[in-house]
Amino acid sequence: MFSFLLVFQTSNADVIPQNSHYFEKRVKIINIDEFPDFSFIGYVKHPAGKPIKSYVINSKDYLHIDGYKFNILYIVAAKKNYLLNKNLDSLNWEKNKSFLKANIYIDTEGGYIDNDKPISYIEEYYKIVKLTKTRIVLFKCAEAIFNNDGSPYTFREFDYIEQSKSDIYPFKKDNRIVETYTSGTVFKFLFALLITIFIETLVLFLFFKTRYKKLNISNKLLLITGLVTSFSTLPYVWFVFPTFIQSRIPYIIICESFAILVESFLIYKLLKIEYKKALFISIICNLISFSIGLLINYIISSEYTFFYALKTLFE
Repeated sequence: MFSFLLVFQTSNADVIPQNSHYFEKRVKIINIDEFPDFSFIGYVKHPAGKPIKSYVINSKDYLHIDGYKFNILYIVAAKKNYLLNKNLDSLNWEKNKSFLKANIYIDTEGGYIDNDKPISYIEEYYKIVKLTKTRIVLFKCAEAIFNNDGSPYTFREFDYIEQSKSDIYPFKKDNRIVETYTSGTVFKFLFALLITIFIETLVLFLFFKTRYKKLNISNKLLLITGLVTSFSTLPYVWFVFPTFIQSRIPYIIICESFAILVESFLIYKLLKIEYKKALFISIICNLISFSIGLLINYIISSEYTFFYALKTLFE
């Protein structure tokens, strides 16, 4: 039996989770050209430690690990004049002090994801912040998620936060990339907040100046209620729930339910009306604001996709 096992290699296969599909990951370091005196090299190793290959990294090509998904990619750099006429595969880059080592591990492999997330592939963009005497300081600066259902892709940018020496772990998987909210995200949130306040306050005025006119709710109290309800729910919907809920449909259901319940309670308390009326008004307010939000998002996304397509066409 032992000799039989020596003849045949064992095979490795993924066990595909139920109701899931594979998504590809494409990773680039986009500003290598800003360091013209250095060559950046990817060394691919088998998990058992066996070297597989090495290649020069440039800004145009995606990083890759060639074959087995558990292969490990090590990113290093050295002066171009040092590498002149040298065979990359013969250099002991792990011990050679002429090589700078990356401060983080970059995962270039995709994986399986629930079918309710229509992700086709993800592009990750890394930047070199600086070169120290021993390190290539990298960080993930942006991410684009492309979908397989025809919907527009999403794009996020990340800011770099200075790391202390204790935060740098060369050649160890380090997923502790600090993601902060960029100014673009904050402006989008503020825009959404203003739109939500305007729509839901307008709906409150329409209700209490027509259907519930006999309740004699003052304009000032209606305005305060519109402000308080929106400020009490939207920040959670934008910044808290996405941290814990990744699937799109559950996210929408939970967030809208949360908004309706919290806002109905606030309307009930602030305006001192029956809770049934408060709940009904809250449902209508959120239904209208959600629908208009979808429409605005669709218009903006469609225009962005159109102009991006034109830009790509003429590049």
